[in-house]
Parts: sequence; structure tokens; C-alpha cells
Amino acid sequence: MESAFPKLQMELYYYEACGFSQVVLNTLRNLKILDQTELKDIREHPDFEAELIERTGNKTVPCLVVEGKTMKESETIKKYLVSRFL
Repeated sequence: MESAFPKLQMELYYYEACGFSQVVLNTLRNLKILDQTELKDIREHPDFEAELIERTGNKTVPCLVVEGKTMKESETIKKYLVSRFL
């Protein structure tokens, strides 16, 4: 079934053991848009960590990139996703 929303280019910088990252991952799962998001685990892939630092100046996760714009803080990201996809 096609989504009613146009697909956005989304990337999530995260790591599994981070509780704040899990909040965002769970939100993506619950909204059924996890498959539309490129997941970039900075602990598993040092290149992703370097990308994140280059993009934002630090390696704080989670960081959601939507159409080239970065968003930080799990609650901010969650609110954005819910307002956009629910």
C-alpha cells in the first residue's frame, strides 16, 4: 500500500545502546517509516561518526537529517515525526 505522504530523504545517526536513539527508532517503527530512513550507526561505522561531526560539529545522537536539514534531541525529533507522519 502506498503511503499518503511523499517519501522524504531521511537519515538517522544513532547507536543501539543510546536510550535517546531508541526513542527515535521506536517512533520510526510505530509510524511504519523505519524503512524510509537510512540508519547510520556511529559506533558500528566510524565513517558515519566522522560524517556526523562534519555536519554538526559534534557526535551527539540521535540526529535526524531530513532533506539535508539536521534535527537533534529525541523529543524534538519525535514531535516532528509524529506531526509529519501521523
